[in-house]
Order: sequence, then structure tokens, then C-alpha cells
Amino acid sequence: MKTSRDDIRLTAGLRIGTSAFAMAVGALTLPAVAHAQDSAQSAQTATSADDADNTDNTDDTENVIIVTGTGTNISGVKPVGSEAITIDREKILATGKTSAADVVRTLPQVRSLGNLQEGGTQASGDNAQQGNAINLRGLGAAATLVLVDGHRVVATGAANSFTEANQVPLAAIERIEVIADGASAIYGSDAVAGVVNYVLRKDFDGVETSLRASNSTGGWEYTPSITAGTHWDLGGRAGNIIVSYEYTHRDPYLRSESPWTRQDLRSVGGPDLRINGATNSAGSPGNIVVGTPGVNNTTLPLAGANVYYGLPASETGVGLTVDDLRLNDPNLIDTSYYTDYIGKLERHHVSAFFNQDVNDWLSVFAQGSYSHRHTYSRQISSAAGSIMNVTVPAYFIDPDTMEADLSRPNPAYISDIPGVAPGDPITVGYNFLESTGVQNWDNTVKDYNVTAGFEVDLPSSWSGEGYYTHGYDASCNYCNLGNNIDLDALQYLINTGEINPLSTAPISQANLARIQGDNIQRGYNTFDDWVLKFDGPLFELPGGTVRAAFGGEIAKIANWNENGANRGPFNEFALDTDKERSIGRRTIKSTFGELYIPLVSADMEIPAVQELTLDGAVRYDDYSDVGSTTNPKIGVTWIVNDILTLRGSWGTSFRAPSLPDVNPSAISAGFPLDPFPNSWPDGIASDFCLPPAAGGTCFTTAALFVLANPDIGPEKATNWSIGADFEPVNNLRLSGTYYNISYTDRIVGPDVTTGFLAGPPDFGGYAPFVIPVNNTDVTGPTTCTLDPTLQAFLNRPILYGGITNPCGVNVILDGRYTNFAATKQDGVDASIDYLVPITEGSVNFNLSVNTVLHNKQQVLDGGPFIDVKNHQDQPIEWRARGSVSGNWRGFNATLFANYTGSYYNYQAVNPVDNSVIDPQKVDSWTTFDLTLGYTGQTEGFLKGYRLSVTAQNLFDKDPPLMVTANGAFNSSYSNMYGRTFTLQASTTF
Repeated sequence: MKTSRDDIRLTAGLRIGTSAFAMAVGALTLPAVAHAQDSAQSAQTATSADDADNTDNTDDTENVIIVTGTGTNISGVKPVGSEAITIDREKILATGKTSAADVVRTLPQVRSLGNLQEGGTQASGDNAQQGNAINLRGLGAAATLVLVDGHRVVATGAANSFTEANQVPLAAIERIEVIADGASAIYGSDAVAGVVNYVLRKDFDGVETSLRASNSTGGWEYTPSITAGTHWDLGGRAGNIIVSYEYTHRDPYLRSESPWTRQDLRSVGGPDLRINGATNSAGSPGNIVVGTPGVNNTTLPLAGANVYYGLPASETGVGLTVDDLRLNDPNLIDTSYYTDYIGKLERHHVSAFFNQDVNDWLSVFAQGSYSHRHTYSRQISSAAGSIMNVTVPAYFIDPDTMEADLSRPNPAYISDIPGVAPGDPITVGYNFLESTGVQNWDNTVKDYNVTAGFEVDLPSSWSGEGYYTHGYDASCNYCNLGNNIDLDALQYLINTGEINPLSTAPISQANLARIQGDNIQRGYNTFDDWVLKFDGPLFELPGGTVRAAFGGEIAKIANWNENGANRGPFNEFALDTDKERSIGRRTIKSTFGELYIPLVSADMEIPAVQELTLDGAVRYDDYSDVGSTTNPKIGVTWIVNDILTLRGSWGTSFRAPSLPDVNPSAISAGFPLDPFPNSWPDGIASDFCLPPAAGGTCFTTAALFVLANPDIGPEKATNWSIGADFEPVNNLRLSGTYYNISYTDRIVGPDVTTGFLAGPPDFGGYAPFVIPVNNTDVTGPTTCTLDPTLQAFLNRPILYGGITNPCGVNVILDGRYTNFAATKQDGVDASIDYLVPITEGSVNFNLSVNTVLHNKQQVLDGGPFIDVKNHQDQPIEWRARGSVSGNWRGFNATLFANYTGSYYNYQAVNPVDNSVIDPQKVDSWTTFDLTLGYTGQTEGFLKGYRLSVTAQNLFDKDPPLMVTANGAFNSSYSNMYGRTFTLQASTTF
């Protein structure tokens, strides 16, 4: 009879509601199984997934449940050839981390590259919604598959689609399983670098409440949670349910709170980013900026080829003269005092699991999760904010003709400024923060996933499982609501004389309404997945039972966006796209099979071969829009003796392009580049050429197309690994794995503009993306017979921008996504675990290390592979995490050491003037975390309790200095929060 649909070994009668088990769950130990405090408790302590793996041959007379684990479709067996990493509940709690994503990021195999993490990414087009993704091996978040109980979940995002890593509340997670190896033969797309599987708690009687408070991400975060579960027996038909709810509130954390995230970084050895060329964080009053081509500012080196004039305070801004201006004495503010590094967060998280035996051979189950996350971030942005460069005209314009009206001179215009020709507009850094307040990124994400299915016992010890999953995600990825500034409208009101940037007077409410509005990018995703699979024994070999699994899957996904903003001189809101225009759909039909073959067992008494197991899997996926792919995987585990185990695997994997990647109606853009230097005047028509005395450069009109491309296909990879596990004495285990990944046809946008400037014949390797255009019968910018190739580009949707002068285009620069980059990475994972039993407790030592030996990238198909390991935005060579822990009579302590190796900054600049300098070495970073806790039990209504405190970055270590034109530290490999604390308390009833 089925008593639970769990995927670990459980013994009948183990219930979290019992006081002894509450103590065991509460023990905050290091990465190892919590050992019993006394013999009675030991008899009731749940076995961890690792221990379960080591006791497959135990003669257990109790009711044992063995179900499918991560990395295989066959129940009752471990993945063959690949090493599984398990973070059980005790380990999760010991980290002191406040989200599932941050727990996984503690693994040395993770490289947190890219924007898909919280902190400083609000203005990023990729992650304004402040989502989280996991990046195994540093191969990109899209190359890591995230599952919940082995099931896929709905994607999130609009222009950039990804799987949110914080899928379920921490209170609902039993353990996290990670396979850092290709697994497309089992799961299909995205499992290139590996798989992260959140295994939910399922077997629970009673009520557990907890409260967590932490400032580990700057602002204080408070998370109460409750988990409740029960079991029942309906005439011999067992059932159970468990529900978890978690609420999180996090205070915002201003950039000014840390010297490492301010604009003025001079106190930590970085640049003063309040000025960067002509861009300036103007105060009120603001500044006049005058370009001085070829002549750098020696007084303000960061100004580059620009001179600054500080404006005096003036209510009217009229009647100012050159004598009133302060040469190279600009009015500046530090925008970090108005900008959040981490925004305010409110999140509701619910998960539930239900199981019911229908009879002796059939059970049904359902599980689901719901999340509502609201992130509110304040920011001053030159793209949409209250500090920006505008121009002050010498003459106001005629609103009807939009041309200068020479009868209406601007009384605020300042004449005779050096470097400004008479009558030319004046560039002013204008701060109108007092009128508008700071801008906001008001981002909300709502999603749910619901799975319902059945398990059936079939004849001959076979079993079947079928389930259906429906997921829905609605996210406001880029929502600047109510106070997005329309620069065109602002400039229009300046040009008509209704706003004066030289004045310190506030903007009137009437005029504010004419420049403020919304800027939105909402994304919607749906996911429907039907899976049916069977597994069971085939026949006996001398080495054991040959087992097999096979099945099929049909998945349907959809994505659509709503993009729009207030734009233009009259601040009119318009939708660029909506559901009807942007929806993309995809159907995936898959079949899969797996064979588990135990070739040798210990009973055969073969020298040096105690056990030898082979596993082969294959999966075929057929996509309705990007083709089909077949991916096999073979794994071998060779147990030499009780001390040594060897293992290895080989397989292929793939990543299908996301729906936005192939849907121009979701995300696409085209822009005229006019004039643009013509590096091939013999092959491409020029609009004009400078005389030889002026350099002789010719210029042409180019059309640049970027983003989505319906013609791309899947990325492909070949993975192989070999490893060994060595256990020379009891409780000591040493493991090592060499892995190798060849990742080809990677989807990137070619840097074709730079390539074109490199000139013929190969245009820096981008020749296929430089396409000459031959329009005929040209009589005007839009009247001609278009070249068929250009016409084909224009026939596709162009969401942003537009080619307004197609008949003048002489060359196409195709910068859309395409399959041509490649990565070859290899490295070593190693770990040591040593457990020392003591009276009524234990002491454990652990060290996990990852080293990347090579990370070679090929930018162009057929080009050279260049090792970019240890570049600041690439996988670095070393990451490690070690720990020492002990538990005794309910007391427990864990000390973690975290090591990030040194690397090189290839974007290094001189902090004095932002000039590019040679790559600079960035120092390694070592921090320590300490967790102290106590777990107790009581009699009566309250059965158990747990208290703990974690200090992260115990010794308050600053991040290593890495000076770029944008900052002074690297958030991918360090953080600037300093010493932080997490307090946790929980009770079991």
C-alpha cells in the first residue's frame, strides 16, 4: 500500500509532530547528518538522503518508501556516474540564508554572474523586477534547470525569460538536490550545466511556527512562517496533507548606507562617479556643460573633454551672465542618498502537498505553490528621472511648426559662453528632484504552479505515474509608474519657454502632468505539461535486476508582453505591444527511456569489482518552432571495494531558445545609424566623405537590427566527467570529480557595429552580418524600390525604434540573436567530510572546492578559442566553502569559511580620470560565518523549540577593490553588507 508519495526513504511512524523528531529536525548542524543526542533519539532520527543511499541493502522490516530521485527516471536507484549534492534541512537552516536561491549560491559550483540577482539591478533591462536565478558553472542562468519535486515550473519575465529560483518558501523545503552535470537525457531543455531540484516536505503531523529576522541583504527582513500537516486512515487507505505559508517583509537599503555603493567612491579608492564625461549628478541649481573635443579637462579629469560651469541659485533663471558662472566648480549631489540598492519587499508564499491512497494499487496526489512578490525601489535615473541633461535654446520654438521663432528670443539664454557658438543651444545638467520626487520601480510578480496526478502499481512490480502541471506567471518587470519622465515632453516645454532649467523654482503641477507618466513592461507566461511514465524490472542478471523506465511528455508554453510608455513632446501614452500582437506559443512533444544495468555485484566475488553498474538514458524533444533534438547519456559506477568507488558519465544536452528570443513581436528593435563611418566605400555607397585634410572619412547610412530572431535554434552541449569517492576509514569521505563541457551554438547578439568599423574583407569576423543594400528608383527617404533583403527585414515586427528613412539605407548590420558562440570549460569538484562521534553528540569537518581549469570562449564560429577564466565577468578559478560543526545535548555550533579566489579586472580604469588602464588583479576574498543554536523539547502542548543566531561575514571583511567606470567592487563575487545577523526561532506543536 502506498502511504506517501515521498522521494526519500522514510520509516513508518516517523512524524515531525513527535517531540524526539522535532529535536532532530531542529539541530542546526554543519553539512552532515545530525547525530543523536542519546540512543533513544538516535533510533528515531530521520535518515538523510546521503545515508539512505548508503543503506540500500539494509534489511528493514519497517515500511520503506523508495521513489525516484533527482537525475534518474527509475525509482529506487541512485543516479549512476554523476555525483549528487544534497543540502538537507539542517544544512539549509545552518546557513542562515533567507531564501532558497541564496542557499544554493553557497555551493562552490555556482558562479553568480549576470543580473539575475537582487542588489543594484533595478535599472537593468534584464532584471528590473529583482528576480533570482541560479548560474551553475557560470555558463548562464538559462543553462541551469530549476525543478520543484522533479517537475518543471512556469517561467517568468518579459524580454528576458528565466525560471525564478525562489519558487517555494524555505519553510516548505525538505532538501535541495543538485546535479552539476548535463541532464537533458532525463529532463530536456536547459539542463546543460546541471539541475537544481527543491524537494518539498511531505510527511508531517502537527504544527510548526517560525520567525526569522535578518539584515543579510542590508535592510532588515522579517519572515514569519507556519507549516501544518496531518495524516489519516480511511478504512486502510492512508492519506496526508501539508501546507506551508511564509510572509516576508524587507526594508529598503539605500546605496548611501555603504561607502561601496555611493556615487562618490573616493573613500574606498574608487572614482567619483558624480561626473562621468558630460553626464553629471547635478544639484539644484545645476550646471552648464560645454564639450571641448580633443581637449580634456585637467581640473575635473572625470569630465573628460568637457568644461563645467556651476550655475548660481536663481528663482527666475533670467538675466544670468557668463560672470555669474563658476568655471569647473559644478553643483553636484550623490544620488545614492535617493537610490535603493535593495528595494522594499513584500512577499507571500504558499505551498501545499496532498496524497491519498485510493486502494492497494492506486494513489492520487496534488501539490501546488503560489507566490505574490512586490518589490518597490527608489531611484534617480538619467533615463527616466529627475536629473538629466537638457538644452536651453537661444530662441523659443513655434508650437505649430516646431521650428525656432526668431521673434521670440529666450530671456534666460546666456551668451558668450566659451565654446558655445552664438545662437547654439546650451547643455544644462538639470535637477528637478524637488518637483518630482525620486522615481520608482514598482514591480509585482504573481505566479502559481499546480500539479495533480496519480501513481499506480502494475503487475510484475512495475509502476506508473501520470501528472498534469499548470503554471501561470504575471510580472511587471519594468514598471515606473506615475513619475516616469518623458524627456521629449520636458525638452518641448523648455523649447516653448514653459520650463526654465536655469531657475531653481519648482515646476508647476500643471507642467508636471505634461512630463510625467508611466513606463511599463509587463510579462505573462503560461505552462501546461502532461507527463506519463512507467518503470520497473525487466530481468535478472548475476549482478542484480535490470530495470527500465520510459514515458512521454507534452508541454505547451506561451509568453506575451505589454510594453508602453508616455512618449513624445505631448507626453502621450502608447502601447508598443500587447497580448494580441506579441503572444508566442510553443508545443514540445517528448519521449524518453532509461535502462539501469547492474553488471556485477558483491556476490559474484570478482576481484577489484565489488559492484559495476551501467545506466543509459535517451530523450527526444520535438519543438513546434525551433526543430528537434535527441540527447543520450551514459553513466557508469564502479565500486572497487569498501574503500574506493570510481564513476563517470558522458552525454549531450541542449537549451532551446526562450520564446522572447525567437519572437520579434515580444522584443525587437531597429535603428538607423546616420551618418555612420563607412569602412567599405568601394562596396557600400557613401552619403558623403570628408576632404583629405579633415581625415577623408566617408559616411553612409546603416540600418541596425537587434534582439529576437525567429531563425535561431537550440544551443548544444557535450558533457563528460570522471570521479572517485575514497573512504579509507569510518566517517571519512574524500570525493573528486573532473568535468568537461563543450557548449556550442550559443545564442548571442553579434557585435556587428564594431565589426563593421574593422573593415573588409572579414569585418572582424562578422562579415556574414554585414549585408550591402541596393535600393533603386530612389526619389525620397521613403519612396523607392527597396532591396528585397531590406524589405524582408522591414516586414518583420520592429518593436522599438524604426527605420524612418529606408530608401537611404546602404547597408544592413544584423545584430539579432544568432547561434555562433561557443564555450569549452573543464574543472574539478572536490570535497572532504569527516565525522567524529563524541558522547551525546558529534563533531564534523567539511571542505568543498571547485576549481575551473579552463574556460575558453569562441566569439565567432571558426574563430580562435580564448581562455577567459578569471576575467571579472567570467567564471573564476577557485571557490571553496569549509566548515567545522559540533552538536552536544541540544547545543550546536557551526563555523563556515568562504573563499573566493583572485581574478583580473579587464575593465579597469584610473579612478582619477576613468581612463582605461591595464588589467588589474582583484584580491581573493575570505569570510567566515558562525551559527549558534539550541534545540529543546518539552512535555505537553509545546513539543519542541529551536533558537539560533547566525553572524555572516563574522569579521566584517570589506569586499576586494575592483575599480571600473561604474563602481568599486564586483557584486558577482563579493558583497558590501559587512557583518550581518540572522535570528531564527521555531516551535513545534
